Amino acid sequence: MPGKYVFRVKAGDGQTSADATASVIVYPPGERFGNPILPGMFPDPHVMFDNGKFYIYATSMENQAGGYGRASVWMSDDFVHWHMKLTNWPAYGKFGGDIWAPDIIRKGGRFYQFITRSGGYDTWIGVADHPDGPWENLRQDNTPIVSGGGKAGRIVPAYNMDSQPFIDDDGQAYMYWGWAESMAAKLTPDLKEIDGDVHFLKGTKWLPDGGTLPQWWSLDLGKSMPVTRVVTCPEFRHVAYGYKIELSDDNKRWEIFADRSTNTTVKAGEGYTDTGKGQGRYLRITMNSCQGNWAGLYDCSVYSGDRLVSLDKPASASSTRGPGAEPAKAVDASNGPELADFVEGSYMLKHSGTYYLLYSSGALHDGSYCVRYSMAKHPFGPFTTPANNIVLQSNANQTTRGPGHNSVLNFKGQHYIVYHQHNQPHQGGALVFRQTCADLLEFNPDGTIKPVVPTQTGIGALQPLVPQGNDLARGKNATATSELSGAYVAGYALDHNNASLWRAADNSYPQALTVDLGGSFDIARIETSFEYPTLSYRYAIETSPDGKSWQPYADKTAGYPPAVCPREDVKTARAAFVRITINACERPENAAGIYNFKVFGVHPSEAGQL
Repeated sequence: MPGKYVFRVKAGDGQTSADATASVIVYPPGERFGNPILPGMFPDPHVMFDNGKFYIYATSMENQAGGYGRASVWMSDDFVHWHMKLTNWPAYGKFGGDIWAPDIIRKGGRFYQFITRSGGYDTWIGVADHPDGPWENLRQDNTPIVSGGGKAGRIVPAYNMDSQPFIDDDGQAYMYWGWAESMAAKLTPDLKEIDGDVHFLKGTKWLPDGGTLPQWWSLDLGKSMPVTRVVTCPEFRHVAYGYKIELSDDNKRWEIFADRSTNTTVKAGEGYTDTGKGQGRYLRITMNSCQGNWAGLYDCSVYSGDRLVSLDKPASASSTRGPGAEPAKAVDASNGPELADFVEGSYMLKHSGTYYLLYSSGALHDGSYCVRYSMAKHPFGPFTTPANNIVLQSNANQTTRGPGHNSVLNFKGQHYIVYHQHNQPHQGGALVFRQTCADLLEFNPDGTIKPVVPTQTGIGALQPLVPQGNDLARGKNATATSELSGAYVAGYALDHNNASLWRAADNSYPQALTVDLGGSFDIARIETSFEYPTLSYRYAIETSPDGKSWQPYADKTAGYPPAVCPREDVKTARAAFVRITINACERPENAAGIYNFKVFGVHPSEAGQL
């Protein structure tokens, strides 16, 4: 019966014993609409609705090492049944790097795609007359709109990623982007150039030139005075910094005011506060550890009694990253960060006259990854952070783990958040395997965003369901030539669940999956969703009345067919057994794997036994 069940398992050897529990959800018979909504690893999803059709653009992942892949687009008429095709831009292997985080906007009847080039960390823009292309570079000189520091001055190449275009109600276009540093700028009407200054939404800061440690930052208070309190706000809130603070009257002989050099547990959070009794004209902070990150200060506030004495005083440092990152930025009026724990994945949303900047924070590789937001009355802020600014995070039972990098669909007055989460089980892809999901997004009466409850059931159809026919294979018995583990058994290819798949034990070929339909049926078509949809597989499908004698149904072994998802093979046949044999994958390091293998009958009455 449908419902949630909790199983208790007890094991023992007569002397010792152990207990474990597992929760299982049993869904009703019939079509299952749930998360993930796409088969395969497609993080950083951007959703768009245009002319009656839904589109999702995302990063693609193509092997167990976490390699990024080809540009593609997913399309659906009902938000449940999705079909993928490769797009022509950027051309894989000819771009000087693969692509991350495509983001699409429509302006003036044309479509503009903003993408990040992996490795190069720069933003490129393509233009097309249709959402699925063909695309071409918008900038005729074949250059990115932002590259390296670009017009942003202090940013390093790694900061240039996850660009999102946004068009305000007055038609003005903006671009939001960044990693660790959150940036925004106006765009020219043709979207080809940044128009004016780049705005740093997290506040100004001092940054050293690179990640080498130790790095020091020093301040001249102008004269010797008592120092009673020092408040420092390092760049990353989620990192524990090891540092020491020293005072000097002559900039030569130094006395320790505070020493946290061995700190590895207390994270920066809202900043470190060190109190004491010291005397000096010069103050020096030396950072010697920051858990794999680099040194940097949004603010250093020095107090003599209750009086702030550090504002706009001369400062120097061991090194400086460049213009806009000078040591003096740590003692100006901006004490940041205005966006709490911003990491990446900017997404600007406007609702009822308020601007909401959603973004990802935490660590991508683990369950701390989440979606936060801040609010403003202007596209560039200043932003205010609500008391509870986490929109989406891992749930208690870890069925949703590490959700992040979202977009938002506003459809018929309702908002839906489309995001990625770690795959099930949470393994592979250098711990960055992520799948696309969707859930309801709602606002409170005061304008804040309600925390989203991540679900396994998703949001279902948003337009009338497109009839698919009866899948004769769903829930039937399946066997395979090999299985990687109990997490990748053959039956998982028949469960209509994009969170599970059959995968062979290794990358040796051929590998075969055989389905017992439980009776003889007239077959009309077969759909196959391979593990890596953007890759091509060489395969053959056969049918049999008894599981012994086999007849050819489809043969794609002579060469690699075009990569689409699902692969559709249409032919009328009568069979009790169906077998697919996979002979090769376009990337030979990958094992054979199938998310969904569906066998559709000719007659509606031939639904098979669920």
